[in-house]
Amino acid sequence: MGLRSSLPGVELWCVADPAHGRKLADYADRIIPSAAPMYSLAAQMAIPGLVEGATLLHCPHYDIPVLYSRRMSVTIHDVTHLLDPAFRNTLKSRVFAKSLLKVAVAKARRIITISQYSKRMILEHLGGSESKISVIHRYASPIFTPMAQPEAKEIVCRDLNLCREYFLFVGSPKPHKNLPVLFEAFAQLRLGHHREIELAIVGKDKKNQPALRALATRLGIDQRVRWIDSVPDELLRACYSAAQATILPSRQEGFGLPVIESMACGTPVICADAASLPEVAGGCSLLFDPSSPEDCSAQMSRIIESPQLRGELREKGLERASQFDAAGAVAKHAELFAELLAG
Repeated sequence: MGLRSSLPGVELWCVADPAHGRKLADYADRIIPSAAPMYSLAAQMAIPGLVEGATLLHCPHYDIPVLYSRRMSVTIHDVTHLLDPAFRNTLKSRVFAKSLLKVAVAKARRIITISQYSKRMILEHLGGSESKISVIHRYASPIFTPMAQPEAKEIVCRDLNLCREYFLFVGSPKPHKNLPVLFEAFAQLRLGHHREIELAIVGKDKKNQPALRALATRLGIDQRVRWIDSVPDELLRACYSAAQATILPSRQEGFGLPVIESMACGTPVICADAASLPEVAGGCSLLFDPSSPEDCSAQMSRIIESPQLRGELREKGLERASQFDAAGAVAKHAELFAELLAG
């Protein structure tokens, strides 16, 4: 059940780039095309006029139209740009992100965020009223279900030339994802009895990837780190299902969707004991100190050496992933929007 059918009698309009209008047509009663890019003066000037007549404007990101004066709600996924050292000292974060986030918190009648951790960080760093913030967790797409590991291994070998055992990282390798610690941990792992195992990185970031490739070369793991820019969800499902475990070493995460996607595929998760990750994993993953390559490497060794542990984490993870579902998230959004529309 989608949001449209959950709000009978309410028209749902969507402001979208013309290139994406067709994909969104099934989810909205009306598509309003706008080619103005995010974070631009053009968008700030255009959006208030494009949504003229709307009863409620919901902004799915903190880049709100600051001159809009009518009823508005906003989703703030995280405040990573204010928390992580790689971002918070940049001019963009100090001037642009922090200013817009503060305006969004002040102007919005309700704020949606995706974890209790993000809610705490919003209140701590941006202020606002606790009663104004609702937590609605993310969830894995229904496509992420267990696939028989022999089948999954055959697919990733054929389509990605990923034919050895491997650990998996999914996400854009930005600084807060903490990949240097993962690379050091992987290098230590290979010093033991696991020299043939590989590390697959699914995701790209043109700015940060060259330095990470150079680090992999210095650590002597460049021949065992596999860089995969992006894959469709069906192939990503196979990537999860064939992996020894999915690893998230992030220092900051608003939610950490790969945790739930991996668990939904029946694959163990190793994640940093930081930010929202322990909350989302819910005691169903292995945790490590995000500043310690040694701790991360030790957890990777446990996964390789204990089929029993992998089986236990698989069962716990499947149960945990089932607690995050689309229907529940849609129902919570619909309830919140209905309240705002009536208010």
